Amino acid sequence: MEGHTQFLKREDCILLLVDIQKTLFDLCVDKDLVQKHVAALIDICRMLGIPIVFTQQNPDKIGPFLPELIALANDAPVLDKMEFSCLQNGAITQAIASLKRQTILLAGIESHVCIFHTGVDAIRDGYRVHAASDAITCRSQSNHNIGLNRLAGAGTVISST
Repeated sequence: MEGHTQFLKREDCILLLVDIQKTLFDLCVDKDLVQKHVAALIDICRMLGIPIVFTQQNPDKIGPFLPELIALANDAPVLDKMEFSCLQNGAITQAIASLKRQTILLAGIESHVCIFHTGVDAIRDGYRVHAASDAITCRSQSNHNIGLNRLAGAGTVISST
């Protein structure tokens, strides 16, 4: 792996916040700590001018992205999806591509499903991917570990806030 891919550059990065919706998030491991870390990422990205994109999975059935996190970046787009991978959704893919950045910083839920599929598709599409491991969760610690290990095996840089 090339050394420069280990570092985030604010002029080339976006924060992609995936599916933090109350119905599922309430069942997740370390949800309060993860929410705190996601809020910190949003604050830092706002200070550094890093674009933020929110996604929400089937919000009519699961409910909206956590409003208290949306409020921290209320001008950022909130895009709906039905797919596990954000990059299998045309509107999300287009929104990300329009930002003309090559690095995606991932946070959200669930580690082994939507985060994993999004990360792998992003790598396949030529993006550099970083996963903020302490701003990602799922309903079990074992699935969280599996998701992060699979992401790392696919070429994602696993980091933290």
